[in-house]
Amino acid sequence: MFRKLSLTPCSSIRKISDDWAEQKAYYRFLNHPKVTEDILIDEAASRLQSLVRDRHLLCIQDTSEVNLTAHDKRITDKSNLGRLDYAHYALGFKIHPAFVIDAYQFTPLGFAEMKLWHRPLDMPRRFERNFRRQSIEVKESYKWIEVAQQSKTVLKEAQTVTFVQDRESDIYELFCLVPDERSHLIVRSSFDRNVTEGGCLTEQLSKQTCAGKHLIELETDKRVNRAKKTVELEIRYCKLTIKKPTSSNMKGLPLEKELYVVEAKEINTKGKDEKIYWRLLTTHKVENYEEALQIIEWYRARWYIEQLFRLLKNKGYQIENTELENGAAIRKICIMMLMAILKIMQMRLAYDDIEGEGQPIEEVFTEEEVDCLKKINEKLRGKTTKQQNQYNPNRTKWATWIIGRLGGWKAYSSQGPPGLIVLRRGLERFSYILEGYLLIKDMGTR
Repeated sequence: MFRKLSLTPCSSIRKISDDWAEQKAYYRFLNHPKVTEDILIDEAASRLQSLVRDRHLLCIQDTSEVNLTAHDKRITDKSNLGRLDYAHYALGFKIHPAFVIDAYQFTPLGFAEMKLWHRPLDMPRRFERNFRRQSIEVKESYKWIEVAQQSKTVLKEAQTVTFVQDRESDIYELFCLVPDERSHLIVRSSFDRNVTEGGCLTEQLSKQTCAGKHLIELETDKRVNRAKKTVELEIRYCKLTIKKPTSSNMKGLPLEKELYVVEAKEINTKGKDEKIYWRLLTTHKVENYEEALQIIEWYRARWYIEQLFRLLKNKGYQIENTELENGAAIRKICIMMLMAILKIMQMRLAYDDIEGEGQPIEEVFTEEEVDCLKKINEKLRGKTTKQQNQYNPNRTKWATWIIGRLGGWKAYSSQGPPGLIVLRRGLERFSYILEGYLLIKDMGTR
């Protein structure tokens, strides 16, 4: 079933099934009580573990919600679904993955951990349950600490692990409990924390001289109505010691924590777009301009997990359009979809890799899939050099060229690289070809 999902990006069990018997088998698998979320998450982690040895990894955490309100009447078993954000009534669940990429090549490798949960429909709102007095362990925000600690176990063979997280994870307890000699944090600051040097973060940063100016390219973001553009950032950094907030009620924590702070502030930009202002707290040493830029680049890797959620919900698998009627089954297939999305991302990024041509092909495709791709490549070979696959057959970019062609991409230099939708179509067509190839191969051995 996972292979079918990875080669046929969609939310329909009927579409990935060859016949009614196979369709029923998939339904039984997803509804079976012994097929738990933990088993699927452990499978994802085990796939990753063989790739992490002696690497510096970025472990990117973020949260998304799957909204199934539109299918409320069709879903018969809602026991694993609940209330969502910003709505009096909305049906769905939350998912919080730890997505791992290489810290220098920025190649996606897999998932160290995932946490799924739902809020009961009758759960009191934050202020109704006096959340400020609750211990961190019972708050949803504990997910940042819990998932990081579990990820550290999975990634124990890595040389270094840097957890990259957005403003929601700016929790004092996180800085005290997660970092160690091989585990670091990069967290976008949400609070202007008090520091022992006097005043707060912003006040101390304003005293620092500008270390330099840096240009970055921002991708299109329809959520904030922003077109693709290049912006100039003014960079500052310093070492500060943040104080334990009075709101923290966890016992045994130090009263202060030494961190480095990197500030990136957009300048010389006209227009109404919201200006970039990143205040990044990190346990990495930042003692010069180049090290400050490295922290910024690692923080920008959050783009990868944003693309992951986009493929899960919008232009890829469309999980929120699932036809399944059982909440537990929907959550299980969501985990499998995230694992399958990895292949699409790896291919798309491989084509953007001008020098390295992406990851080793065995990290993305199975041996049988590679054999089939070789046969297809021969058939797609054009008469001219420009119409031939000139990439290294041991790298993912070679396979991406083939999948793109199957998806309708012409491979002309003027056309640009194959997009996510083209790769999705190409994978779907490849799945049908692979089924026939394996069938013929099996018949030949009898």
